[in-house]
Amino acid sequence: MRRTICFILLLLFIPAGMVSAFDFDFDDLFNDDLLIEVEETVDAKPEEALLVQDRVEVGGSYNLSFRASRTKVKGFEPEDSLILSLGGNLFLDYRPNPAFRLFAKSNYGVQARKDENLTSSLKLSELFADFTYDNKVFFRGGKQQAAWGVGYFFSPADVISVGRIDPQDPDQDLEGPLALKVHYPKGSSNYYTYLLFDGLDTWRDIAVAPKVEMVMGRSELGFGAYLQRGKVPRLMATLSSSLGDFGLFAEAVVSKGSDKGFVGELGLLDYPIREEDKLFFHATAGATYSLNDPDNLFNLRGAVQYYFNGEGYEDQKVIANFREQIFHAGLFNPDSVAHVAQSDLSSTGRHYIGALLNWDRLLNTKLSLSGVLTANLSDRSGVFRSVLSLPKIAGMSPSVGVSFNYGDAYTEFGLHGERVTTVFAAVTIRSGSF
Repeated sequence: MRRTICFILLLLFIPAGMVSAFDFDFDDLFNDDLLIEVEETVDAKPEEALLVQDRVEVGGSYNLSFRASRTKVKGFEPEDSLILSLGGNLFLDYRPNPAFRLFAKSNYGVQARKDENLTSSLKLSELFADFTYDNKVFFRGGKQQAAWGVGYFFSPADVISVGRIDPQDPDQDLEGPLALKVHYPKGSSNYYTYLLFDGLDTWRDIAVAPKVEMVMGRSELGFGAYLQRGKVPRLMATLSSSLGDFGLFAEAVVSKGSDKGFVGELGLLDYPIREEDKLFFHATAGATYSLNDPDNLFNLRGAVQYYFNGEGYEDQKVIANFREQIFHAGLFNPDSVAHVAQSDLSSTGRHYIGALLNWDRLLNTKLSLSGVLTANLSDRSGVFRSVLSLPKIAGMSPSVGVSFNYGDAYTEFGLHGERVTTVFAAVTIRSGSF
């Protein structure tokens, strides 16, 4: 058990690229006892005993899958791809007493592609310590997930997360910030203050983000702010509620200025244009719905969300012409467009929509069907993906699917005018947790 714990700790804290750079015998590490077990007798309240562990808990998840696909781009020969991948996470959880907790989580992945070298990755997802003062004020320090928003496909109110939602995979965990969180619960309300430390050059660059959450009937309201030297200030508000079988959510954000670089009529000649004094407004609203049919004919789960992006372009031709300009300039002189940030080329529309529909055990069969649509309504482009899950065979979970984009040339999802269609078949050989 001691060897297992120490080996997991090494996986969590040694970058993947360094593992192959050392050649040593793990058995040499365990010639002597590294862990000393101390027995203590603690008189704890029953509710406190639930928060205490007498040892380190180590676990994780894994997923082994095989994916074959064929991608067709208009005007080009089809391209085939074969991918074998193993991925998951490892975690360590230690709670020696009710007032302290140490938690670490790392995501790992190994991937083998046709005609390519084996690739691997190991990334620290979370590493934080929890502690409390007088069981009234709670602290969390370290890298942590801290999603502020309530949106499913889009979340402009999540102003502190490092990662951003992928609308084609909205259930994926987001990378959180390096922060100190102070949490003070009072009644049904919660008061938070975050000190954010990512990308600091000096202590004066520490960002401050207060937030309050309160319950009103069947609804929960949230209000927050983001303040940092050199970045635009933001105010946000969120709403979560329900109406019958529907879950409802909404977000609103206002900022003085923008951190994005904008494009003008001169394209590369005057890019980036900075807007420091203009007010920008973002808003989104959506709903989720679940239907559980006792006859297993229509087990449905759906979501739809609209997003107004105040930092989008009123004239979509301006950003389309800019994409075309940097595409051709990059063919002849890549250095001339190296300063163009990819984030300035995404979320360029004013109006977006996201939609999801999952049909589990459709018509009381062992088949399940899902579809996800992300669309920029401003430039009339989008991407759609559909997956059909087939019955399990000897513990294997096969599926087939298709994805494609649409839109005119140099729109956000229209790429360079080519229709890209991918048809794929995948088999999850084994997945689970330990």
